[in-house]
Amino acid sequence: MCIAILNSGKQISKKKLSNSWNNNDDGAGILYVADGKLIAEKFPNQNISQSAQNFEKFYARYVEVYSQYGDLPMLIHFRIATHGLTPEYLHPFFVSDSVGFIHNGIIFGLGTKERSDTADFADLLSCISIDNVATLDNPFIEESIYRFIETDNKLIFLDETGDYRIFNEGVGEWVDGNWYSNKSHTYDSLDFDRGYGAYGSYYKGGVTTGAYATKYDDGYFDDLEDKRIMYPYESYSTDDFDYDAPFIDKTFKCNGCKNEHANVNFNSECVDCYEYIPSAVNDVYDKLEEIEWNNSFNQSGTTH
Repeated sequence: MCIAILNSGKQISKKKLSNSWNNNDDGAGILYVADGKLIAEKFPNQNISQSAQNFEKFYARYVEVYSQYGDLPMLIHFRIATHGLTPEYLHPFFVSDSVGFIHNGIIFGLGTKERSDTADFADLLSCISIDNVATLDNPFIEESIYRFIETDNKLIFLDETGDYRIFNEGVGEWVDGNWYSNKSHTYDSLDFDRGYGAYGSYYKGGVTTGAYATKYDDGYFDDLEDKRIMYPYESYSTDDFDYDAPFIDKTFKCNGCKNEHANVNFNSECVDCYEYIPSAVNDVYDKLEEIEWNNSFNQSGTTH
């Protein structure tokens, strides 16, 4: 589910960045302040066979940017694509010329195959005048953001002065003066099958590898898009879930509390210690997808 990083402390080690890249392997993005202006750079990883080389390009640029502009905070994002399965939706996003942000999570009710939920959210925020991070302290703006992201999504905003704001900061962790939205920076590449890395495979008659190889073909997406147009599910909300309750029946190994059979919530986190468990992501997505389908049909009055 991606990782969002606030680099406000010391330079991040190559190992942590490599772990973040390998565990969220659809590409990366950086947002930093240079001479009083916000600059965004994105690093796609469309060809998984060249992932190592792509990471080296990203890392070399990160070191260069940090050495020049690391006196001010910068944002780093590594993506797992869930909506908008093309490199143009790599983070960061801008809400104005002077404020940008990165996101970790899924904002339900937003996003399609063609467009990411974060891009939709950025468009909504762009309708509000947000000239600096301090603007986010406005009670109306703050409450509006939380109504969309609830308690599980994590957002980091940065403005051209280097001021930042983290939404749902308590869900992540601070290490060496830097904030991480989950612990995927601490693990070597995890052995779970997603198939997200090669974006192009989704648009060549279907996915040939990965967990969604039999599902996410062109016919599936066409059918899904038709259903969503006919039976929109804007009312779907994670308010339906007990955040502390198990979301699926399957259990997983948790590296946080060392439980070999940990239950997970709908955000793929251990229900006991809230450690993010990437190996649960596929099963959680399947369950969320099932709920979305049921919600769509219930709204239409159709049974299946």
